[in-house]
Amino acid sequence: MEDIANIKAIRRKNAKLYPIYKMFSWDLLFFYSIEFLFYTITKNITATEILIINGFYLLFRILMQIPAVAITDFLGKRKSIILGNVMLIVYILILILGPGAISIIIADLFFSLGYDIKTIAESNLLYDSVSTKGGEGLYSKLDAKGGSLYYILDGIASLTAGYLFVINNYIPMFICLGFIIISTILSFGFKDIYEVSKKEKISSDLKISLKEYKVDLKESFKFIFKSKRMKAFVLFQVVFYSLIEIVDTYNSDLLVTIGIQEEQFSVIFAVLTLIGGISISLKRPTEKKFKNRTLAFLSLSYIGACIVIGVITSIYSNSSIIAIILIMYAIQKISTSIWYILESKYLKNFTTEDMRNRITFSYEFIGGIAASIFSILGGLLLKLVNVSNAFLLVGLLSLAIMILTLDYMRTRFGLKPEEYKKEDIEI
Repeated sequence: MEDIANIKAIRRKNAKLYPIYKMFSWDLLFFYSIEFLFYTITKNITATEILIINGFYLLFRILMQIPAVAITDFLGKRKSIILGNVMLIVYILILILGPGAISIIIADLFFSLGYDIKTIAESNLLYDSVSTKGGEGLYSKLDAKGGSLYYILDGIASLTAGYLFVINNYIPMFICLGFIIISTILSFGFKDIYEVSKKEKISSDLKISLKEYKVDLKESFKFIFKSKRMKAFVLFQVVFYSLIEIVDTYNSDLLVTIGIQEEQFSVIFAVLTLIGGISISLKRPTEKKFKNRTLAFLSLSYIGACIVIGVITSIYSNSSIIAIILIMYAIQKISTSIWYILESKYLKNFTTEDMRNRITFSYEFIGGIAASIFSILGGLLLKLVNVSNAFLLVGLLSLAIMILTLDYMRTRFGLKPEEYKKEDIEI
């Protein structure tokens, strides 16, 4: 009876602490809105180098998932959350103290492993803490409460980070570091519901994890290449996701090129983030309006905005065109926000429960590898042409590829249920 009462007390404590913890720890506060400025102004990194660095980062996020799972199984959830946060502290310290692009790549390696470890452990710890009657509903409530508190804090951070950056480039970085330290301190307050047994430690051996990973990857690749519908969806993701990763950096580089002030830069970032959040509510009416042409509408809207930016900034090169540029950025943000919601929905609909995790991992693996390669190529392009011409070239090339992709999808994707072949739906 004492053990049951003790477990209940631990669960209540974890559940009470989690929303407060997530408010501080969900992502890097005070950093993303000035990330490009910090790299280019403070660290003297070029946009080309940023895209190359991003290519390595995308690769790290894929590769670090396997050791992250193994480490989480080995240490348990509480210690894993603490370790993940400590690795994020190391990440920020390397960014602050380290010179040049190589130090950022090393920092990204720490971030990728640390962030993967803590996100795996956080969600599992919360689920363990509410896995009683009605637990799933409570899980969503606590997770959403923490997310809502984070967004309020992030909005304030994004609006003020640029002004603080003007005072001193390192102020937002030290505030970001402070929030991670707070998250680390809070994470000591969690307790594991279930102890890590010796059997679990043996099963978490990295060699076994890698072996299981290879088997899962092989099986999921078989399904993807067997299903015309999944092949079409993966192809679309490769093109669209790679374009988004390139254009995100081009957008920041363009704002600096046309003379946007640092404090205005972070405000623009905050407003676009707000637009992205609001536009999620447009998912249902967009699907209702465009039906099986929804992905075509979203991708072509995004690419069209890129081409407009490339054309207008090739003709005009000052801040007088900022209003048009921001409208195009807003179109991009709306398109990507709706896409990320639909992406998750389609993946769930296209796979059976027993294969869903493996298919999702393979889908992300292919997308991550492709985006990594194209991010590096997008960076090298900036060595040959300015950002306006890069927008135009990437936009036109993406348009041609996307038209071919959408044509390929036309007979394989967005059909009525009875129009699919059995192998496109089942495993």
